[in-house]
Amino acid sequence: MPQLDPASFPSQLFWLAVCFGTMLLVLSVFVLPRITRTLTARQGQIDGDLEAAEKLRADAEAALAAYDAALQQARNNALALAQDMRAEIQAETDRQKAELDARLAEEAQKADAALKAARDTALGGLDAAARDVVGDVMQAVGLGAPDDSDIHAALKAVKKG
Repeated sequence: MPQLDPASFPSQLFWLAVCFGTMLLVLSVFVLPRITRTLTARQGQIDGDLEAAEKLRADAEAALAAYDAALQQARNNALALAQDMRAEIQAETDRQKAELDARLAEEAQKADAALKAARDTALGGLDAAARDVVGDVMQAVGLGAPDDSDIHAALKAVKKG
């Protein structure tokens, strides 16, 4: 094999050094800067994406906090409104109940007075009718006419008891 001939070693070593040097020069001047730029661009893109993601996460957390605050505020407003409405309805109900109680008490007093008047009227007419009926019954039975004071005492006893 000619490459293993020791007489051609210096020439082979020369061309090896020339090829290696040329490759080193081409790699260091053209390829390595291009690879470095690509890696730097990739790292910049990754860093930018991470920063954007961090910013979006912070924005999302801020939006969530604002949403929670707004939701809590709305809940508090709704509770306050419900309590106000409950108090207003309770006050209106109490007012209407007091008004109805007063009206019913007045009507009950009127009805009681009317019942007393009707009872007194009925009992007043009943005394006279009872005297007449008792007198007629006793005469029909053959006991004779009773005394008005006896009939009056008997009616009083019946009314009391």
